[in-house]
Amino acid sequence: MNNKIERLLQADGDNYIFPFLWLHGEEEGVLREYMGAIHSAGIGAVCVESRPHPDFCGPQWWHDLDIIIEEAKQRGMKVWILDDSHFPTGYANGALEQAPAELCRQYLYYSSVEVSGPVKSAQLNVSRHAKFTKNPFESSMFSMRAKKEKRKFDDDTLLSVCAARVDQGFDTATLVDLTELVKDGELVWDVPEGKWTIYVNYLTRNAGSRDGYINMLKKDSAAKLIEAVYEPHYARYKEEFGVTIAGFFSDEPELGNGRMNDNKPIGAEQDLPWSDELEEQLLARLGEGWGAKLPLLWEKGNDPHLTAEVRYVYMDIVTRLVEANFSRQVGDWCEARNVEYIGHLIEDNNMHARPGASLGHFFRGLSGQHMSGIDDIGGQVMPGGEIYPQRTVIGERDGEFFHYLLGKLGSSFAAIDPVKQGRTMCEIFGAYGWGEGVRTMKYLVDHFLIRGVNHYVPHAFSAKPYPDPDCPPHFYANGHDPQFRHFGTLMSYLNRMCALISGGIRVTPAAILYHAEAEWAGKYMLTQKPAHVLLDRQIDFDIIPSDVFTERDRFRTRLGNALQINNQAYKAVIIPYAEYITADTAEALVELQQAGCLVLFVDALPSGILDGEQALLAGLSACSVVTLDTLAAELQDRGIAELAAGRPFRCCAVCITGSRAISIFLPTRIWRRLSAERLLCRLQALCTGTMSGTIHCMKCRPSREKRGRCCNWRCRRTKVLSLCLMPPKMSALAHRLSMKRSWS
Repeated sequence: MNNKIERLLQADGDNYIFPFLWLHGEEEGVLREYMGAIHSAGIGAVCVESRPHPDFCGPQWWHDLDIIIEEAKQRGMKVWILDDSHFPTGYANGALEQAPAELCRQYLYYSSVEVSGPVKSAQLNVSRHAKFTKNPFESSMFSMRAKKEKRKFDDDTLLSVCAARVDQGFDTATLVDLTELVKDGELVWDVPEGKWTIYVNYLTRNAGSRDGYINMLKKDSAAKLIEAVYEPHYARYKEEFGVTIAGFFSDEPELGNGRMNDNKPIGAEQDLPWSDELEEQLLARLGEGWGAKLPLLWEKGNDPHLTAEVRYVYMDIVTRLVEANFSRQVGDWCEARNVEYIGHLIEDNNMHARPGASLGHFFRGLSGQHMSGIDDIGGQVMPGGEIYPQRTVIGERDGEFFHYLLGKLGSSFAAIDPVKQGRTMCEIFGAYGWGEGVRTMKYLVDHFLIRGVNHYVPHAFSAKPYPDPDCPPHFYANGHDPQFRHFGTLMSYLNRMCALISGGIRVTPAAILYHAEAEWAGKYMLTQKPAHVLLDRQIDFDIIPSDVFTERDRFRTRLGNALQINNQAYKAVIIPYAEYITADTAEALVELQQAGCLVLFVDALPSGILDGEQALLAGLSACSVVTLDTLAAELQDRGIAELAAGRPFRCCAVCITGSRAISIFLPTRIWRRLSAERLLCRLQALCTGTMSGTIHCMKCRPSREKRGRCCNWRCRRTKVLSLCLMPPKMSALAHRLSMKRSWS
């Protein structure tokens, strides 16, 4: 560490910053000026963003990128490339605009008709209900293509027809599949007694928030992004891959169902993502009657276990398909060509575990990426913003999520996934407005540094003439930025701090289970609730997905008296309240508890098991249950919050070990400079009265008869010394010693 600090003080350190540089087709001189300005700020890389460029992957783009790469090579910089021409990633530079329909996004939706029975031979024109009708009042300020007419598809398809009795709520026991009764688009059914709802479940490509985007669930559709963007860059710059070109950046890829940025969980009224492979897996996991169970994706049946099963299975399949067919496909392509794949999805306000504007599961959505990634924009993190304000210029704001979870969510994935090598990227500063000065930026980077984030993408340098109204602030700003010199100082500081916290192994005593599966299935507690409690009490933690128990080889998971994942070892595993947990998770928690690892359920034990036998619940009864309010105290009482040092302490640490003794723990370098007698004299000068004591090692406590004289005891293993004192004025000495933390 000392050698690293010396190198950093001599400005000999790696680069951890690669800001966005927005290209709009500027003149060559402007591009070279901006590369010089970025380099002058102590930044050693850049991420070129094509979103505002008029000719992405065309002659003008290649001309401009040639200049950027030339400047980067001359200055020893790296270049990252944002991977699409439109926000968000998935437009594939227009490749899906006129592509065959089977490559475009597809959604599951339904129409419903209520009927009271008994009715003999009731008829319903199903074909009329199996078509999507857009709400004419629906619009979005965020649409990048609002001025264009959406492509209209004519392949809306009936999937299934079913019905359930709803006199006293949705009765799952009465679910009946009526699909075989549909002939030539007409359903003829003898309606039994009671109030019934008929559900017409159909597939459509006309729903969703955007058309012309890849289907994240479909491998050949997602491959269009590689074909349209990645391959052309490789064809032109193959020799620079892994040399000057570091990799590609995906910006907020989405499933895209529902209305834009609706932030609805599974179970809410919205269309849902679909693909042929999803249909095949639903059949395999839910059985032949899966089509009749589809209404439970929206309706809450009176059998909570069946509702939980259907929703969990659906979301589990969806997020696994995203992981395999999109994230890992792109990541594997990059890795095979010696570059890396990075970026982030939308995490905002708990979207990270939901469909729609995000990918349904934070860890699976970023699975193929070589760094963990998060984003902080538009006042999401701010001084004093732990809870309030609850709205910003970009919408609703869950301050507790942004303050207590966002940073830890990113750094946790970096710690537990071997592929990510401890690296977390944060896109930062964007859309805070021109009022965001260096002082606020310093607060923001410190906020994320102490949460373990060690790579940053400042948002943004815009080469457009000042003032560019697009999501300011913009650094340098054609020379109009009065704080740019100070911004450079901040970037130098940030690079040094990132270097300091990179390359080591974090000591994190606790792990908190990610809440995605619990949210999909039933009642749940958001992960930020226990995170809030622990951070306020200075107890560090990581967020872990249940996947660490199902993919043990991938995450290098080992179960014992501590939960070991990759290089991390957790003495406690915390499960925020979850009505349901997966079978693999339940089995692992039982094994951990029996091996001596502390397993804590917050508020209550689960009442159901997903994808397994309910008998697993019995094994969890031996685990401890605590309230959210007592969680931190429980960890402290059990010693989980304390860190055990394997190396000498940097300073004197004082603690009262009993009513008659104080222990002062010292590094051996202090002992080399002070004899026991001189040390006792210095301590005695801090309080009145006489004292006697012994210096001994915590691991090698001296026998009672040896405690009457001063003697040197130390452990060869830990090289930590302990001075145990029994002075007459214990409280005064303890107070004064706590004020004197360094010794000479």
